[in-house]
Amino acid sequence: MSIKDSLTKKLETQTDYWNKRVESLRADANERIAKAKDDRAESKIRQDVSDQVDRLEQQIDEARTKMTELRDASNDKLDDLKKRIDSWLSH
Repeated sequence: MSIKDSLTKKLETQTDYWNKRVESLRADANERIAKAKDDRAESKIRQDVSDQVDRLEQQIDEARTKMTELRDASNDKLDDLKKRIDSWLSH
């Protein structure tokens, strides 16, 4: 498997994980909202989940940008790109 293929697969796998996490957060929020005792508690749940989902969606967008960058990268740029992607994913 080439470096491009390997990195693309890694980014796709991570993106899939984040998408599933978003779905899980939303489902959990709906459950918690149904049990909320008042509007303030419901609002707090919505805000907390919204913040988490926003962060995940930013990461998903960044991963897509990196996949485009990877697809367009020449072979001499791959090592540097691999280091940056690996470093980004490890955070």
